[in-house]
This record gives sequence, C-alpha cells and structure tokens, in this order.
Amino acid sequence: MDTMTAQDLETHVPQIRETRPEEAPALAALTAGALQWMLAAPVEDMRVLRLAAFIGDEPAGLILSCAGEGGLQELTSIMVAPQWRGRGIAMMLLARLSQILRKGGRRGIYARWSSRLPRAAEFARLLASSGWGQPEVSRRRMSWRIRDWPKGFPSRDRILTRLEAKGLRCTRLDALDDAGRRQLVQEGQDLIAQGRAPEWSNPAYWAQSEGAGLSQILFDGTGAVQGWLVCVQQSAFQRWYIPQGWVVPERIQQGWLLGGIARLVQVLEKEAGPDTLLICQPPADVPGGMEQMLYKHFGSHTASTDYLFESEYIFSAD
Repeated sequence: MDTMTAQDLETHVPQIRETRPEEAPALAALTAGALQWMLAAPVEDMRVLRLAAFIGDEPAGLILSCAGEGGLQELTSIMVAPQWRGRGIAMMLLARLSQILRKGGRRGIYARWSSRLPRAAEFARLLASSGWGQPEVSRRRMSWRIRDWPKGFPSRDRILTRLEAKGLRCTRLDALDDAGRRQLVQEGQDLIAQGRAPEWSNPAYWAQSEGAGLSQILFDGTGAVQGWLVCVQQSAFQRWYIPQGWVVPERIQQGWLLGGIARLVQVLEKEAGPDTLLICQPPADVPGGMEQMLYKHFGSHTASTDYLFESEYIFSAD
C-alpha cells in the first residue's frame, strides 16, 4: 500500500495512505452523504481511489476520485477536518493522488464543483496553486418543487403513455429482486464495454445504495436495460437528488429520457408529496441530453439554479 509515513507524529505531519472499506464509518464525516458509498466501493483498476491523511489514529483529511473518460480520473471529493485546516493537508492529498494516478497510467485528473460549494473560492485556489487549468462553467444544476412541474410539463401523463406504448418500461430500483439487480449491473457494464454508456454511470456503484430505491431503471419491450435515472433521498437537506441519468443514445432521440423523468416525478409526487424538492445535476458530456432537455422544458420553473465549474490537470509526459 502506498504510504507517506510521518517521521514524528508529535509535529503533526500526516500519514497519507489508501483506505480500507472497514474504515468507512470513521471517514464518513469527511465527505458528502451521497458520496459515502465510495468509502467501501471496489478499487480494481482505480475505478475508485480513496486516500486519507491521518494524524496518529485521527482522520484529518480525505480525497476521493473515480475513473472518468479518455484516461482521466475525476477528483470527486476533498475535505480536511476543521481542526486540521491551514496546514497544507489538502495540497498533500492532491499531490499524492496525482502521483498515484500518473504512476497508474492515467492521462490526467479533472474536477467539477458548484458555484455554491462551501469554501468554493478556497478550492479553486487549491487547484490553481497545484497547476490546474483555469476553471470554466460547464453546466447548470437545477432544483424544483414537485408541485411546480406541471407548469412546464402539462402533458406529462400523455407523453408517458405514448412512450410506454412504444416499448418504454420504467421500474423502480426497489422493485427489482436480486436477480433483477444483477441483470442491471451486468447489462450496464456491457453498455460501458460497448462504448454506449460512460464509466462513471456504472450501476455497480449505486445499485445497492441506501436511499436510492425510487431510482428508475429503463427497459425496452424485450426486458433489456436501456438506461436509468438515479434518485437518492438526502434526508439531511430534505430533498431528493438525481446525481446522474443515462439513456443509450438511440433512445434519447426517441424521448426516453423525458419519459424516465416523467415516471420519476409521478413516483415522487405519490411517495414524497408535492412539496418535495428535487435537485438534478445533469451529465456534462451529453450533447442534446439531460441538461438541455431540463432547461428547455423546466428552466423557468426552478426553485434555484447554480452553475458547475470544471477544471483539469493533464500530466506532463515523462
């Protein structure tokens, strides 16, 4: 295991190392609830990479990343415990992550973050001081009250009925038995292997996630997986969150993404009520995909909108 040892713990020099799944409870406070699944996720081929800084036995900082497209790795989360901030731990974690990724053959690393991220300016300075590119606005993040959706979606039920007549089948994740979930994971990974879905959408990452039961799995008339809309309850924020959605390209043109949203909103209205807050962070690399569709149909009815920034650091050739 790659380790940077402290010569003297009394000087509060951290030990930085990869973490083990059994350490997840002790590290949970150092990342967002929606990302805690990564603390125990498989790490083969650096699909997920997690490093923590320890002062003695105390977790002082945590950095999480997952595999992206084109040989890049996503910097998913970085946090330092309040009592240990201002000591350069975040920069040390980022440097160690970059070192491991470069050694492992990754081409570079990128990050996406919200304009409303706590300490967003400090995060941008961290990246800049580490040689990252200038941040650019990459997409919008939108939130709605479920009761406001009919304003932009008055024909929801009719559209869904028409799509279902053409083969769309939407099934809740919590309605799938063990065999159904295995099918979801296997067929999702097959789509990734075929280049029809991105690595970050891998159902193995979220199919067993707590609180994701209302997620919609999209099947065709033959029972083959065609896409999904992951929806997770964030009780601490009193909202539901769509961290990702994916539909195979040929089905996007047929309106299946809109159909999946229609079914999800129906379910949320019934299960959680009209005052439920839904927040969506669409994938950034789907031309004509979820972000543009949501903004076109529902952008004028949001409860709030923020912007997502993106920056990357491409490793230099040795």
